[in-house]
Amino acid sequence: MRKRTIFYEIFSFIMVAIGACIAAFSIEDFLAPNKIFDGGIVGVSMLLSHFTGVRLSILTWILNVPFLLIGWKKRGPLFVARAIFAMTVFSVAVAVFETTPNVTDDHLLAVTFGGLILGVGVGIVLRYGGCLDGTEIVASLLAPKIHQTIGRQVLCFNIVLYLIIGLIFGWNQGLYSILTYVLVSVVMERVEEGFDAQRGCLIFTHEDVNLIKDKIYKNLGRTCTEWKTEGYIGGENRALYVVISQYELRQLREIMSEFECFITITDIDEIIGKNVKLTLL
Repeated sequence: MRKRTIFYEIFSFIMVAIGACIAAFSIEDFLAPNKIFDGGIVGVSMLLSHFTGVRLSILTWILNVPFLLIGWKKRGPLFVARAIFAMTVFSVAVAVFETTPNVTDDHLLAVTFGGLILGVGVGIVLRYGGCLDGTEIVASLLAPKIHQTIGRQVLCFNIVLYLIIGLIFGWNQGLYSILTYVLVSVVMERVEEGFDAQRGCLIFTHEDVNLIKDKIYKNLGRTCTEWKTEGYIGGENRALYVVISQYELRQLREIMSEFECFITITDIDEIIGKNVKLTLL
């Protein structure tokens, strides 16, 4: 079992590196030469690089460092290790692709293929536990406090960013960037198997459910519904039901690995109800 875990971790780091290189290729050879901007910290880095002349590969790493320090306490050393690795590979790959000619000068082609390739790259990174953008870390910290999901917070941040881009570079560039962001989001979700899709998790356990509920709430900002259940062989136990996003699924797995439990996970197409907190757009 241990060998299998070590093999999976090595494989995860390899896949994160591949995803980061794919994302860097899209940024440098499709989007940046045509002044089409990604969202999040990468988009801010692209904007600052344009005005300051500082290399994008340097800015993307420097601007993400504070968020990595925050993530160390919130998400743990393994997540931060993957994130540092992903961002470092991404920065190095960006530096490499800075020396290669851009693939196209046509804005529509740059949006279409750049968005598709970037979505694949970011999706691979996320699927294997990496992170290229510190805004997601901050959003996960704020989610329990402001009762807004990670997806909604990132979207609001990017709306402001694209408004600024539109004012500076003209609305054509702003609209191209928004179109790219939408395309990246769709492809990323497909690759990462629903980055912001809702998941319903049913947890059965004999252990202290109050401790489990506290851990889920403190780490994810999600509340659980609890009831008594009885298994045919296991006898009386407790069941917890919690709704999370696909992005939070890995965190839930890490939390529940500390407990003896049985979990089923299902897709959720829609949530209706005024009292439901932290639902996604």
